[in-house]
Amino acid sequence: MQMRRERCDKRWTPEMLGEELQVARTTITRMEGGYTVPGFLLIRALLEIYQATPGERAEAEGLRAAAKASMARLEHGANMVEQYRTFRRDEADAERVRTLDNVIIPGFLQTPAYAAEIWRGSHRLNPAGGDENGSAAERRERQELLDREDPPLALHALIDEAALRRMIGGPDVMVAQLDHLLAAGSRPNVTIQVLPFSLGAYGPLTGALVLLDFADPDEPGLAYLEYIAGGETVENGDGVATLSAVWEDVAAAAPSPRRSRQIIRAAREAIAGHEH
Repeated sequence: MQMRRERCDKRWTPEMLGEELQVARTTITRMEGGYTVPGFLLIRALLEIYQATPGERAEAEGLRAAAKASMARLEHGANMVEQYRTFRRDEADAERVRTLDNVIIPGFLQTPAYAAEIWRGSHRLNPAGGDENGSAAERRERQELLDREDPPLALHALIDEAALRRMIGGPDVMVAQLDHLLAAGSRPNVTIQVLPFSLGAYGPLTGALVLLDFADPDEPGLAYLEYIAGGETVENGDGVATLSAVWEDVAAAAPSPRRSRQIIRAAREAIAGHEH
């Protein structure tokens, strides 16, 4: 990018670009020095200023994608499908994650025993070469984002009551899973709301939704839609805005986190009582 800047008819300096784009001069110099990966909107604006050719634009955006991927290394990503690997890298770079799950407990909040049952139940859809241990390791790696420093990932999960009542792995597994939900919901960076049966129809009833928000104001949010054979990342601004509005509508209609804890406890007691 520095070479392209220096070839412009107008002699742009980092200070001039910072003033033009309303960013700090160091944002430009650190990007050109390879210390940071520029946000999507910033690189588009710079390419416009530099009057880059279509080929140069494609090359620059490809280099940005490769740099972003290398900065978010996935230790347990060998057996993931490419769409999911891309999503996981974006997720590792996010500041906040909002989820909506209407069938199972979201991956961030699954216990190992619960996750193992999910893996076994979907064995025909699991990537070739994968195994239960690898899946468990990948899940732990993902959950570690909630414990990272500077700052920990913020998670706001909307979970359908059906996921609390679905007997995955039997009573022992479910009681432990619901206990884990109650413990996770007490963390300062985790918010859990349950969507009770009484809520009726709401938003997407056909699959899980994950929304990623980033600290960099130049980095637009993303959405990830899960379906039976994999998932798809939505990057279109209007599409993400619509899905975000849907999620916010559901969150506003859902019971409070405090009331949700009561619903989780009721489901736990019902399962524990049935066990005995």
